[in-house]
This record gives sequence, C-alpha cells and structure tokens, in this order.
Amino acid sequence: DTQEAMGANILNTMLEALKTPLEELTGGESLMAILSNYATEALVTATCEIDIRFLDRNKSEALDIAKKIVLASQFAKQDPYRASTHNKGIFNGIDAVVLATGNDWRAIEAGAHTYASRNGSYQGLTTWSIKEATQTLCGEITLPLPIATKGGSIGLNPTVEVSFDLLKQPTAKEFASIIASIGLAQNFAALKALVSTGIQHGHMKLQAKSLALLAGAKDTEIAPLISQLVSEKHFSLKRAQEILENIRQKS
Repeated sequence: DTQEAMGANILNTMLEALKTPLEELTGGESLMAILSNYATEALVTATCEIDIRFLDRNKSEALDIAKKIVLASQFAKQDPYRASTHNKGIFNGIDAVVLATGNDWRAIEAGAHTYASRNGSYQGLTTWSIKEATQTLCGEITLPLPIATKGGSIGLNPTVEVSFDLLKQPTAKEFASIIASIGLAQNFAALKALVSTGIQHGHMKLQAKSLALLAGAKDTEIAPLISQLVSEKHFSLKRAQEILENIRQKS
C-alpha cells in the first residue's frame, strides 16, 4: 500500500534490493527488477443509475436510446475494433484529469488497456444495462488506477495544486473514484451521442470553433460565426473568413 503516492520509485528500489538475495537463494541470475503497470491490486469501480425518462423528452425515444446504449456496450465487448474507440473515448476524460494533476497518464493507460484484454481479447471497459424494475439505465466501469496525490513532480507544479484545490484535496482513494466516475460519465456522453444525433454533431461544432479562432474572430464574433458555419455545413477557413467579414460589416 503506497498510500498517497503512486509508489513507482519505492517499489523499484525494493525490487532491486531483493534481486541479490533472490539470486543467492535460487542460484539463478536475475534478468531485471521492475514493477508492472498492470496494477491489479488497485482496481477501482464506479457505477451510476440514470432515470431513462431523462434521456429524451419523448418517452418511447428515451427507452430506445437506453436500449441502444446497452447494445453499444455489448458491441464493444465483442468487437476489438469498436472496443478500441470505445475505450479511447473513456480516456478522453480520464487522461485530462490525470494530466492536470501531474500523474503518469501513460502508466494509467497501459494498465487499463491490459485490464481490457484480461479475458484473452480486447474489450470495452464499461458495461451498461437496463434495470426494468426502476426503469433506469445502469452503468459500470472497473479499471486499475494507481493514482497519486503526493510524490514525484506533483508538488513542484503550482497548476497541479490548483487542480487538487478544485477537487477539494481528495485522498488518493477518493481521487481514484473521481477519475473512474469521469471515465464512466465520458463514456455515457459518447454513447448517447453515437446512438442518437451522431458523434459528428458535436465534433463539427468544435471544428467550427477552431475555424472561427483561426479566422481571427473576437469573443463577441465567435458565437454568430459558429452558428452560421454549422447551419451552412460548409467548413473551411476561407468560408469562415468570409462570414467574419460580413459580421464586421454589419456591426
């Protein structure tokens, strides 16, 4: 139990110290001494229940969305091509928090992707189901999270401290639960978009904002420029510049 630290340095130090005694005990020769990032003793589970009626104003459409989310999670359990993108979306949320708090996102991803392959094939990390009795959509995620609130470079970066302040200075165990919850929430948002409006609906708005900024739009000009780009469905820097020019001529 490495408490509030990730513990990589102390573990590697201990392993290297044990190398010589083990060689003497066994009469063998050590090849290497290093920890594994597959932290099966640091598994964290997050769950949620969502009232199905909140998925859409139309009751039958809401139930249809819930059923499709369940199917999408089952698909990610069966098909590695889908599972790869399914889990990448989960890490869109997890990596952001891990990076902002000075933790090792590569170690977290490596362990989680190995965990996703524990049954012999690469699978989605989340499971979604419908609880008929309460008419709720139930989500669950489990993954290894050897996360830290102390140690390494965490105390050296002032912006990391701001991140922990925003999180109300959680313990490592609390922080791991927060990260798992973020991964589950991110997955829900992605699956809901995929089975309803489609992922490009949100992605193209982000693309429109990028074009608006590249075109040189100021704060008050960004929203109307994005709105017109999205309505026209014609995304190019040249068109963004033309729209921006029209906006400025009218103001």
